Amino acid sequence: MLENLTFSGRELLIFVILAVVFATVVYLLETLLFSRRRKPAATPQLDEHLEALRGELAALEARVENLEAKPPLESALDTQATTLASAMRLAREGASAQELAVRLGISRSEAELIIALQRADS
Repeated sequence: MLENLTFSGRELLIFVILAVVFATVVYLLETLLFSRRRKPAATPQLDEHLEALRGELAALEARVENLEAKPPLESALDTQATTLASAMRLAREGASAQELAVRLGISRSEAELIIALQRADS
């Protein structure tokens, strides 16, 4: 019975193309079905992990806010310490009280006090 069955080149090509398309469709359907089955099982763990990350993020945001409100001493974020260090340096270099006040945005009386302290240290 199979001896009488013959295919032309064109028929064989069409058969091969249809077989590839059919195999691809079956593969995609299996992938879709299995991926839907796995998602509900992994979701609680993913939700727990996501909540843990949100908690850590909230804690870090609170720490950043605290650091911005009151930076640690000797920190580059401590603008008062930076201003004072600049004022002391300028006073050592011989800047006047007026020049300190203008350059650093401090009052003239603060500038005079810094100059007086610098002279007492010298």
